[in-house]
Amino acid sequence: MSRRSGIMIALVFAVAVVGLDWSLGVPPDPYRAPDPMAFGSMSGASGAICSFAPGANE
Repeated sequence: MSRRSGIMIALVFAVAVVGLDWSLGVPPDPYRAPDPMAFGSMSGASGAICSFAPGANE
């Protein structure tokens, strides 16, 4: 296999994966998305330790 055919196979594979994900995927729902600063705690909006900010105790 030459370098050119290897590059073409990789590009076709990448385009196929992106195309399948785009056609079969569901767009994200911003209203059901977690708080971006919660980092997995699921309680970022209620004042969890991972969402401390200056003046958060008020």
